[in-house]
Amino acid sequence: MRSKRLYLLAFLCFIILVLPVVGCGPAKVVSEQTAAERLPESGGLIRYSLLDDPASLDPANFSEELAINVGKEVFDGLVDFDYKNNRIAPALAEKWTVKDNRVFTFYLHKGAKFHNGKEVTAEDFKYSFDRLLNPKTAAKVAWILENVKGATDRMSGKAKDTSGIKVIDKYTLEITLERPYTGFLSRLTHPGAAVVDRVTVEKAGPAFSSTGAKPEVLIGTGPFKLLGWTPKNVIKIVRNEEYFGRRAYLDEVDFKIIPDETTTLNEFRAGNLDIIDRIPPGQNAVVEKEFTGQTLSGTIWGIEFYGFNMGKEPFKSNVKLRQALNFAIDREGIIKAVLEGSGVPAKGILPPGMAESSDNFRGYTYDPAKATALLAEAGYPKGQGLPEIEMSYNNRETNQKIAEAVQAQWKEIGFRTKLKPLPLPEFKREVGSGNFSIFRLGWVADYPEPDSLLYPLFSSEAGNFFGYANQEVDRLLDEAQRTTGDKDRLAVYRQAEQKIIDDAPAIMMFHPAVKYIKGKNVSGVETNFDGSVSFDKIWVSR
Repeated sequence: MRSKRLYLLAFLCFIILVLPVVGCGPAKVVSEQTAAERLPESGGLIRYSLLDDPASLDPANFSEELAINVGKEVFDGLVDFDYKNNRIAPALAEKWTVKDNRVFTFYLHKGAKFHNGKEVTAEDFKYSFDRLLNPKTAAKVAWILENVKGATDRMSGKAKDTSGIKVIDKYTLEITLERPYTGFLSRLTHPGAAVVDRVTVEKAGPAFSSTGAKPEVLIGTGPFKLLGWTPKNVIKIVRNEEYFGRRAYLDEVDFKIIPDETTTLNEFRAGNLDIIDRIPPGQNAVVEKEFTGQTLSGTIWGIEFYGFNMGKEPFKSNVKLRQALNFAIDREGIIKAVLEGSGVPAKGILPPGMAESSDNFRGYTYDPAKATALLAEAGYPKGQGLPEIEMSYNNRETNQKIAEAVQAQWKEIGFRTKLKPLPLPEFKREVGSGNFSIFRLGWVADYPEPDSLLYPLFSSEAGNFFGYANQEVDRLLDEAQRTTGDKDRLAVYRQAEQKIIDDAPAIMMFHPAVKYIKGKNVSGVETNFDGSVSFDKIWVSR
């Protein structure tokens, strides 16, 4: 079962044999180079802000954007995703073969080392993957390997190891799936599929997964290694001089913990940050003018939504109520007024770029008259008989503004809400426990497949946030995973998506965008489909 994954986009506003991204053109990766004619310079420091500390930098817990932003620089997996060229690329595996989309054989880069100097071998990957599936690890990203042969028995504790993961020799690893799965290589690009050093992990015990873990504990293979972590203050990483691939340009990256947008922007203005990606509400035009030539925007393969608790009334058994609230939202108006045009109104779940648009797709338009009629058909004419419903969200400035707009639009049809802003830790606990009526969240693709949005959010097997279950949706998502051929696979995903939208377990609001502001001496910035920044490509001129 896939763990519930709280991606922080909503709080902040994730082939030799190439498997093409389903039904899409090139991924939207925007690059910037202030002095393209100059060669990148080595050295320097970049200071970047994070909303909060990651709960953990153990790859097994890479279930949120905070952890991934830092962790992907410290750890490596078998394969990576080349955002610029829209393909799966070698990482610690220099090549691989695939048989029937079921048997995957990886040939490791010889001489690649952990930060402690130990060479990476196939045995290290076998341990790392078996650890993800070990129920004692309680890994939040065990879903990455759930299709591997023997994974179910391993996750349930029935087996001592995973039968589908075999070491062929020191540098060769073979993974066999229970059934063909077209998107498996894409899943392995997730940072949670990174290799860890068994001796270090077992010696550290719980300290390996703790907030504020020490550098001698967090040993990876990535282009940067941990220098220090002071909770609620800063995480420092430094260049790995022994990296097996191209070395990073920067000497150091400091991730400074700053919980709100206004402080973040003011710290940038004061010269205490070099790149920021959080702009206060209503400030987009201001920063564009103030920092001419220093801003960079990119689209993100994600979806922001309001979700209903399908486990209790009034939403559990009343699809017309859920549909009424969908028709009552003016998505374009909110994007224009609150987000200053930074976002795309969501007709469905899959974002532009990941999947081609479908003219036949039935989404929700802004139609207050239809919303009023459906509310009456649901048994609550003009909202009569409905109590005031709580709406939970992380208490960011942007989230507050959007919540106020939604509250006002629902009030127009007679649906009353009580806003419930919560600090991030409390909000995460509330959503994770299912103790909510309506909640606001964002989800970013973990890997470049429609499956990465539709399966974890809406499959009943995934333990989704809403308590949503539709057997036909489950069947279609399973069929899509087995289907080869881009167009055929996308067609099945579209069928599942339409059924989900018709059931309305959530209100799809918009596909988000991200805006960065960078220092004048910062070059090589790329915005990736998951909203992350590749720090190993960034350089500063001096």
